[in-house]
Amino acid sequence: MFMADGTKIDNGLELARELERLRTILSETGGVCESRSSEEVLAILRVCPGLPISDWHSLSENHNLADWLAMPISGDLFPELQRLQERLARLAHLSEHDPLTGLANRRAFERVLDIEVERCRRNRTPVSLVVLDLDDFKRVNDTYGHPFGDKVLVAVANVLLEEKRRYDLAARTGGEEFSLVLTGIGLIRAQTMVDRVLKAVRELQLDCDGEPIRLTCSAGIASYKGRVALTPVELVELADKALYEAKHSGKNRHVSAAIPDMAAPLPEKSLVHSNEKKFLFTGIK
Repeated sequence: MFMADGTKIDNGLELARELERLRTILSETGGVCESRSSEEVLAILRVCPGLPISDWHSLSENHNLADWLAMPISGDLFPELQRLQERLARLAHLSEHDPLTGLANRRAFERVLDIEVERCRRNRTPVSLVVLDLDDFKRVNDTYGHPFGDKVLVAVANVLLEEKRRYDLAARTGGEEFSLVLTGIGLIRAQTMVDRVLKAVRELQLDCDGEPIRLTCSAGIASYKGRVALTPVELVELADKALYEAKHSGKNRHVSAAIPDMAAPLPEKSLVHSNEKKFLFTGIK
């Protein structure tokens, strides 16, 4: 592309300016591009002769144009379709993972916990929830800075990933708060796992400018066996209260919640089934 005086214009740069102008105009209409309530959706197309797809990739990265989709009209479409698929996969991953630690985020945690509590109610298979919080983490940030604090969070996240089973969920649910959803595990086995986690956190080898930093962690545990009605929110509240007790009884420890269904009687159907098995195997009614 050339101007009247023969000066060559960079197609990519001119396109980037045009897109920025369009973005400004659309934002001035009341955030129309951010609205999700309207049923009307418009895709704006612009043919750009002479602009290679490789140049578009650079423009998109350098000018924050990731919300614009570009596809070549001619040639092989497969590489761009594959690139689009990978981009969608990355976005899907980011929607349910914490960008700093790589653990599940609160959205994914709530979804999985809801599923596991429902499974527990239906199948009577236990599920345990562990809520963990780093002790005195504010002091770490205030003393050594937030970049080192981020390093601490990543290190603790790695401990959780190493100690959990492959099908358990480890999530970052707050600033320095983490959670574990342990499927098919009752209270005793959950306590054993948390003991390993707390020990691993104490043994982390971290230093800031040559100064060794020691960390501790507190945890609250709530195990559910599905014998009484209990919502995921109520299970979280039980674990949170146990964590609060662990903090106020000296930190660097775990406390288990008093589960309301531990002493609950089995349903009548289960008792009949149990009695039938007793008679079959022993002959005693």
